Amino acid sequence: MNSEKKERREAQLAKKAETIKAYASDVQMESETQLLIDGHPYVIEKNFRNGFDVEKLKERFSQILTKYDYIVGDWGYDQLRLHGFYAADSKKGFPSQSIDHMQDYLLEYCNFGCAYFVLHNLDVTKPVRKSKKHQNRNNNKKKNIDSDTKTVRRKPRETERKKKPYTSEKKFEIRERNNRKENVAVSTIKRNNTRKRHFVIRQKNEQKDSKA
Repeated sequence: MNSEKKERREAQLAKKAETIKAYASDVQMESETQLLIDGHPYVIEKNFRNGFDVEKLKERFSQILTKYDYIVGDWGYDQLRLHGFYAADSKKGFPSQSIDHMQDYLLEYCNFGCAYFVLHNLDVTKPVRKSKKHQNRNNNKKKNIDSDTKTVRRKPRETERKKKPYTSEKKFEIRERNNRKENVAVSTIKRNNTRKRHFVIRQKNEQKDSKA
């Protein structure tokens, strides 16, 4: 079992190494301080505690870093991290992305006293901006799409109105109330009242007879 796990682990590491090698950048040293990364010239301006490592730079470098004037590589837990900065006189990015704030970055985000290096990009690639014609075309497409969606949304409402069935008005006949119950109730009350009165009269007659 241990040998199988070891073989699987070695196979995974070999596969990982192949993928890293496939996506790795081409780094060529021209001198001790000058190098080419994917054909673009760079200069090592600072190499604190021998933090510069060519092989790790090949693995970690990304094309998104080519837009920065400076690249700082710092070490933490045996891992190389790359961070881009703009020139001091550049108007790009935020103030924290200026090379003047590199020391603040090292103190706040890096391990204390860690090894690091600074690369100066001599051939900054400018991001390609879209032409106005291309932007106008995209805006026109968006307007057409919005207008189409509006018309599509209105159609179902019209169809729903058409689909609604015709409902005829229901007529109800109003009948007069039957007053039989009320008449019965009144008659019973009258009868009860007459009975009570008749009962009271009998009591008075009996008293007169007893006195006589």
